[in-house]
Amino acid sequence: MSREIIDTIHRLAAEGKAITTATVRARLSGPVNMAELISLINRHRQAPESLPKITAAPATPATTADQDERLAALEEKVRLLEARLARLEEPAA
Repeated sequence: MSREIIDTIHRLAAEGKAITTATVRARLSGPVNMAELISLINRHRQAPESLPKITAAPATPATTADQDERLAALEEKVRLLEARLARLEEPAA
């Protein structure tokens, strides 16, 4: 829950809104531990930079070599499946 509270505090600060227990509670999705909420708001008031920024980790793009290997493996699977299908479709002798 503290992650959600911290994120809400940062959003309110970015919007230039007052950071109070009421404004933070209004934005939260469920019940909140009031002691934790008050503690985080006081911490933000004393030193805003003390609250960690909540950021999504950027997705790491696959390297070209990884993509090439994956493509080669998929092509091999397709080749094997086509050969198997061809054998299944052959008329019985």
